[in-house]
Amino acid sequence: MRQVISLNNHKLIISDFYDGVLLGFQMDGNQLQRVFDLSEDSVLGNIYCGYVKDVVKNINAAFVEFENGKKGYLSCKNYPEPVHQGDRVLVQVSGDKIKTKEYTLTGKINLNASCLVLTVGNTDISISRKISDNQKREELKQLLEGMNNAEYGFILRTNSVNFSKEKILTQAENLVRQWEDIKNKFKYASIKSAIIKNDYLVSVCKEFQEKFKGEVLTDQLTVYETLGTSGISAIYNGQDKISLCNKYALEKHLREALGTKVWLKSGAYLVIEPTEALTVIDVNTGKAEVKTQREKTFEKINREAAFEIARQIRVRNLSGIIIIDFINMKNSECYTELERIFKEAIKLDFVQCDIAGFTKLGLLEVSRKKKEKPLYEVLNESKKERNI
Repeated sequence: MRQVISLNNHKLIISDFYDGVLLGFQMDGNQLQRVFDLSEDSVLGNIYCGYVKDVVKNINAAFVEFENGKKGYLSCKNYPEPVHQGDRVLVQVSGDKIKTKEYTLTGKINLNASCLVLTVGNTDISISRKISDNQKREELKQLLEGMNNAEYGFILRTNSVNFSKEKILTQAENLVRQWEDIKNKFKYASIKSAIIKNDYLVSVCKEFQEKFKGEVLTDQLTVYETLGTSGISAIYNGQDKISLCNKYALEKHLREALGTKVWLKSGAYLVIEPTEALTVIDVNTGKAEVKTQREKTFEKINREAAFEIARQIRVRNLSGIIIIDFINMKNSECYTELERIFKEAIKLDFVQCDIAGFTKLGLLEVSRKKKEKPLYEVLNESKKERNI
């Protein structure tokens, strides 16, 4: 059983129906796949001339100030040169500010194009793991051989198989020119100033259309106009039509994405509990019929739960350590198969996930990279701001 996202059913719906918070709902048919926080310009991916405020030697890290008093954490191992207090540093924001933790910064700059990424500090030519055809992988690698050097390399995205060789080479050459331009700008930039600043709304919509070829719909005139001036096609849903919220049941989807309990078609359910240290997900039989063929039923429920848990992690944007307590099964081979199924399910994730495997107690350990704020934190922050 393989989970597949259909391209032709994809829509990105942008609305501020929830307390004025501008959110983007990525839908595959009637199923929610991801929620974007578009309420303010994200600094993720932006490149700055940062100022090293302090260096903490015992953790080999520096605290760097950039644009408008923002502060970030820079691991010195992710910077190509020794870092000292008072230095100007060229950094990119690689992680959002989450709770008490500052932004995560890196000196290993990534520059993105439609089908590939230029990676400063990583000089290899890498191919997306989702491209399984070995011959195609070798062709793509050979295509860029010689364009990498001691300073940077490239990562070819999954969709690079859909681009011509000429288009891939053109994008690679454009990224090299962009990197040279960034280095020149940095030489003369004032401290804490932006070298490259992305419009998060535009970049989200652009990447969505490139990847899924779907429609962008919005009930916000300013969003529609912004996208139009950026060359992104969108559909404006005016006040004279049925609201996007009602048409696509956005409030229901959001309520489910914030709820503790998630029902499965089998009658079983999940309990999702995020805490400060980790997230715990429990699978329960609930209303599922388990009187006969108990072991087969448990296996079936666990398989169903694996795909739904992978989706819930994406939609809620849960990160850090995630512990999953599936229904206990007697056969050890069933756990091996369940782990394989879960690995298949998380291939759709937009953030790196690593599976450590099942513990002796039958708990599946998963870690997911912290990149953006989880959905519950985004919406809780909006409530706090309104109450001030």
